[in-house]
Amino acid sequence: MRKFKKILTILSIGCIGIVSAQNMKVLEIQGGSFNPQGARRAGFIFGANYGVCVDERIDLTLGLSVYRKSYSEETDVDSLVTGAGSNSVTVLNPLEYSTTIIPITASATAHIPFQPPLGFYIGGSLAYEFLFDKYTNYQTNQKDSPQFSGFGWMARAGVEYKLGSRSSITVEGFYNGCKVKSDRKKISGIPSWQEVDLSGFGFKAGLRLELY
Repeated sequence: MRKFKKILTILSIGCIGIVSAQNMKVLEIQGGSFNPQGARRAGFIFGANYGVCVDERIDLTLGLSVYRKSYSEETDVDSLVTGAGSNSVTVLNPLEYSTTIIPITASATAHIPFQPPLGFYIGGSLAYEFLFDKYTNYQTNQKDSPQFSGFGWMARAGVEYKLGSRSSITVEGFYNGCKVKSDRKKISGIPSWQEVDLSGFGFKAGLRLELY
């Protein structure tokens, strides 16, 4: 955690310095679907990137995204017909669990003009990612809230369609490569930890704005 704070501080100071020296800023707002290996299924991911346009081709940004997926197991146990003739069903909800992933990224993106107003872009990111799980079993009265974190990377490629001189619609596919770990413990004197693989593919669509 100390190493992460040090790296994040260096990245933040560097980004602030770059932003203060540049006239044009860039803001990306995107949402879509992400399917990490360690999660039970695909979930919604939403995030934003903010930084600077180094020139007409290269962006440098810092970003924050949130992936969220909730699950529950439901069982129909009884049904009856009400006086009004409607079917009423009693549902048990014995199990609930949720997964939240928060990647913090430092990214570089290269824009490749094609035929205006259409263009392409590719990008890469260094990331530090957090995983928060929550589990509740009402039948056994068990609860658990494990937390994980770790370094990773992302690669993305997409298309952009210009709406105006400083705004574009973006659609992209991305790959997240990351394994997060819990706090280190010792079993019989040997260091150990739990690990979750968050690697997987996803897609996003959104809006890119150039700000002066």
